[in-house]
Parts: sequence; structure tokens; C-alpha cells
Amino acid sequence: MDSRTIVVFVVMALYTLLVVGIGWVSQRQTKKTSEDYFLASRSISGFFLFCAIIGANLSSFVMLGMPGGAYHNGFGMYGLIMGAGSFLIGFTTYYFGLRIWVLGKKFGYSTPSQVFGGRFNSDTVALIMFIIFAVYTMPYVVTGQIGAGAGFETFTNGIVPYWLGSLIITVIVGYYVWGGGMRGTVLTNALQVVIFAVFLLIAVVMIANGQGGFSALTERVMAEQPHLLSRDGSPAFSWQGWFSQWLLFAFVVLSFPHVILRLLAAKSSTVLRQNSVMYPLGMSFIYILAVTLGVWGAVLIPGLEGAQSDNIVFMLTFEYLPVWMSGLALAGLFAMVMSTMDAQLLTMSNMFTTDVIEKYFGKDKDINGVFYGRVFVVVLLAISYIVSLIRPASVFEIANLSFTGTVVMMPVILAALYWRRLNRYGAISSLVAGAVLVPVYFFTDWLPDFGFLPVVPSMAIAALVMVVVSLATKPEYENADRHLDVLNDVLRKKPAKQPEPEYYTKKAE
Repeated sequence: MDSRTIVVFVVMALYTLLVVGIGWVSQRQTKKTSEDYFLASRSISGFFLFCAIIGANLSSFVMLGMPGGAYHNGFGMYGLIMGAGSFLIGFTTYYFGLRIWVLGKKFGYSTPSQVFGGRFNSDTVALIMFIIFAVYTMPYVVTGQIGAGAGFETFTNGIVPYWLGSLIITVIVGYYVWGGGMRGTVLTNALQVVIFAVFLLIAVVMIANGQGGFSALTERVMAEQPHLLSRDGSPAFSWQGWFSQWLLFAFVVLSFPHVILRLLAAKSSTVLRQNSVMYPLGMSFIYILAVTLGVWGAVLIPGLEGAQSDNIVFMLTFEYLPVWMSGLALAGLFAMVMSTMDAQLLTMSNMFTTDVIEKYFGKDKDINGVFYGRVFVVVLLAISYIVSLIRPASVFEIANLSFTGTVVMMPVILAALYWRRLNRYGAISSLVAGAVLVPVYFFTDWLPDFGFLPVVPSMAIAALVMVVVSLATKPEYENADRHLDVLNDVLRKKPAKQPEPEYYTKKAE
């Protein structure tokens, strides 16, 4: 066993003990109620909410997919992915997220499906949204397990094989989500975001210094791989490609069920406002570091093809950074992977308990919710682990499928917050249409895409179906007014006119 492998094992042992310790402390602090386990009693604020939301989106897509994409496509990947993010994510998460938070606070909603099921007074809407969230969250969980397995195998020179590395991270995440719930994931997210950001920053600075500085590396890219500094007519950078990615990333964060859950757990509207400023700044900083490493990798380790480039950050660490950075790199990867996996697992277990067990099996959430939620965490982890062993596609491709599957629900999510004429029939038709169109566009060529990514035609058709069906069927103004009147009154700082609806109402403990 060489010195690098020893360092990796030591650092990972320390990191694992720290995370498990946080999980143990969180378990002791977590009350045996669903409100506290799944939402930390709606008390998350400040730096912890920022880390909880940004950490929930720092998946292996950032460490593997983004640098891998930049390796082939250059700095344009940053504008392609974060162009919309820098300008619009803060707006969408606050402007629309505030309305979701108000409804959750007013009616005691604890899941995204519950929020929108309550809007339409419809169990069917809630169930369909749960199924869509579950189906398209699973691939995102899998990317984390893939990243963990690949990282362990690479950094230990095969001593820890892919299957075992993926299993180790699965067990660790399962432990602290099982025990600490929302409080455990939020505390670990704060640690994980700091570790990941510090690794990327140190890696960029050290590689630049070792190669003569930022200017020298830029000149080398211009001389050897000039296409990485321009759009170069690549289909990925056509106007259709740009529009598709901007649409996708403008709304993808708000469409994530684990982000909506964190919005519901926020302590106040002021906290949400602060996060709307800090989140895009934090993501922009982290993404530019990841893209820079990918572009530099194209000249420092040239010749990689396809999904091989997903490992470019690991390869750069081996070739150009000191031994101790290998341990920090693997800890950074695990921090990023775990911070997303834990959020997704907790969210899906909450939705399963609330939207399925309580609704259809008559179990009392306050008595049995934590138990059933924990069981679902184990089941979901087992399924996703098996899929990760198959490793069906590259991280970037899997993430794109996952993102698109949830974003096509945005017409219903947004319209439900504003459009009084929208009824359950329009919502159901739109949700089903989007759920069917996404796999059709990703896995077949049956329908024309006109040069766009699947998100554009799928979302456009889903929106059209929603409008047409709503206008062609009977209005449900009473259902709409239960939510819209509250939003109007609260956001205008006036007393609410309408009493709380009985349907889906659950007072917070």
C-alpha cells in the first residue's frame, strides 16, 4: 500500500467518524415526532439553510459531470449551466418559494405533494406528483453512489473496489439520515459544503501555481485546445441548446422536492430572502472552479473520450497535487455526494410517509411516521445501490434525465400559485403528459425536437395541455381560492379572510 492510499484511508476514516458523530448527536436532539424529524420543527435559518439548500444540489454532477463536460466543451459549459442559475435561481427560489413557504406555514404542509394536492383538493394530484418525484429522484441518488464508488476505487488504486466504495457511502448516509432526520442532514450539509468548496479552491490555486500561473495555463489552452475558449459552432451551444439549458436550470432547483422541503423548513421569510442572494453566489463560485479544472484537464491530461472525462478532477489530483490532497479530494467528493443523497432520501421518505402510508393505509403520521420514513430510506437506498452497480450511463446524462423529469412539472407548480382557473383536470393531464414525454424524448426519436433538449418540447406540451384541459372543463374556484386568498392576504400583510381549509390541514406540533 503506497503513501497516497494510506493518506486516503486516514482522511476518510476521520471524515467518516466526524459525519457519524454529527449523526449521533442529531439523533439525540431529534424529537420523536414527524414535524421535528422531517422538518426540524421548521426552525432552519441563516447559514444552515444556505448550506442545506446549496448542499442538496452539490451532487457528483458538480465534481464529475461539470468538469467532464467542460473537458470537451470548454468554458462555455459555465454559461450554459450557470447563466440561468446566476440570474434566475435566486429569483425563482424566493419569489415562488416564498409562496410555497407561506402555504406550508399556514396549513401545516410538510411535502411538495401535500402543498399541491391541497391546492386542488385532490389525492390524485398528490399521488401523481409523489410518483414523478420518486421516479426522477432515484437517478439523482444513483449519481451519488456512482461518484462515491468511482472515487474510492480511483483513490485507493483498486484496493476498495467500485461496489464496496458505493456500499460504504450508502451505509454512512443511511445511518445519519435514519437517526438525525432533517436536523442531521442540515448539520452535516454545513460541514460538507465547507469541505467541498475548500478542496476545489485549493486545487485550482495549486495547479495554477504549479503550471506557471493562471495566465500561462490560459495561453496553453489557447495554443493546444482553442475550441475550449469559444463556442466553435458546437450543437451544445446552438441557440436552441442555450435556451434549453437556461430554461432547465432556471427552474430545476425549485422543482427539486428536496429543495421544496427545505423551503418549507425555513424559519422565516427573511431567511428565504437572504438565501435567494447567497445561493446563486455560492453556486456560481463553486461551478466556475469545477469548470476551470475541467478545461485545464484537457491540456494537462489530453485524449480522454466520453465518460472517461468524468474522472478528470481525480486524475489532476493524482498527477499535479501533493499526496495529502488526495485525501481531501475524496472527502470533498463524499461531502458533495452525501449532501445531496441525504436531502433526497429524507424528502422521499417524508413524502412516502405523508402521501402514501398516512393517506392510503390510515397510519397516524405522528405515531408511526418516523418508523415508516426510516424503513423507506433503507428500501430506497437498496434499490438505488443495485442500479448504481449497473452504471447505465454517464453522470451528466443521468443528471439531465433526472432534472428534466421534475422540471416538466413546473407549469403546474407555477400556475397553481397564481392562476385561479387552473383545476385538477388540467393539473393531472399536464403532469401525466410531462411524465410520458420525458422518456419518449430521451429514449426514442418518435417526436421532433427542433434542435432543443427534451425539456423544451416536453414542458411546452405539458403547459399547453394544462391550459386547454383547464379551460375545457368545469372551474374549481373554491379550491383555488383557499390558497390564493391566503397568499394575497399574507403577502399584502393583511389579515386572512378565509378560514383554514379542513382538507390536508395539519397543525404543527
